Amino acid sequence: MNAEIPPRDVVFRALQFEETETCPYYVWVAAEMVEPLAEIYGPERLLGPAGGTRTFDGSFTAMTEISSQPVSDDGEYFEDEYGAKLRRGSILHLEAPALPEPSLAGYTFPDMTTDIHFADLDAWTQANASRFRIVQLGMLFWERTWFMRGMQEIMMDFHTNPGFVEELLDGLEEVCISVIDRLLADYGDRLEAIGFSEDYGTEISLMMSPETWRRFIKPHLARMCERIRQGGKKVYLHSCGHVRPIIADFVEIGVDMLQPLQPEAMDIFEIKRTFGHELCLVGGISTQQTLPFGTPEEVRREILMCLEHMAAGGGYIMAPAKAIMAGVPPENARALIDTFTGQ
Repeated sequence: MNAEIPPRDVVFRALQFEETETCPYYVWVAAEMVEPLAEIYGPERLLGPAGGTRTFDGSFTAMTEISSQPVSDDGEYFEDEYGAKLRRGSILHLEAPALPEPSLAGYTFPDMTTDIHFADLDAWTQANASRFRIVQLGMLFWERTWFMRGMQEIMMDFHTNPGFVEELLDGLEEVCISVIDRLLADYGDRLEAIGFSEDYGTEISLMMSPETWRRFIKPHLARMCERIRQGGKKVYLHSCGHVRPIIADFVEIGVDMLQPLQPEAMDIFEIKRTFGHELCLVGGISTQQTLPFGTPEEVRREILMCLEHMAAGGGYIMAPAKAIMAGVPPENARALIDTFTGQ
């Protein structure tokens, strides 16, 4: 990293599709990998709260999120502010949805703009003042729908209860807009982007047809993107899996940054060729195959290929598609970080 240019400004140049001397990057580390990487780099280089996902301190971007809080907790299970009952684990499991029936009768959406939800944001923005700071709305819109109804149920509701789905999405949009408005009003001078956690894809296809996505999801997402852009901030969108059929829609509604670009699910180089002049791409390094099962040399080779093809013409932030997860050999994680940092 060039010490004379703040990391934030390097990211802005990438967003303007300028090639930079150093490709901006982001490395996030799952809790299980913190200890082995701390032994290599020192614990002070892994930033974030104990017990959670950390960020490697050379990263050009930093991200935190506004998310629903537990209102009751018995250890294995907890209920969140929306009324969903969840079971803890390496994969969060929905035990009981907030709405067992397709109706909002008597239901009140929670207030996600309280000081509790924003409690750590002042310290976080200050600690990451030189980085490109992104605040993500964590599971508050599309992903929230299946917490509300259950995955199978919400998929059926698209076809059997479309009026209810529209009403539900209207309510969730209002919650998200209120969060966006507070972020812009109270933290607008300390943020560079606001984003969404919106997994639309499986490994091989969208979760729903493109037509269903465009009918139900797109209009709401477009209004929220417009609100962010009117506030002078970049729009960040996280969506795992195969989302190729709707990437042009993302561009149309004003998404600036798309993450994580899973190479197992899409041809990331084709996406770069097609959209690399109008959408900043974030991620692309395989965390399902190369990092856990490859060799250090294969990790380095994949990163160098991304640098050659994805970083050309700017518009790319290099990152693993997901966090460096449990089971990744420390030597592979080290190969990734050292190659990112040019060591």
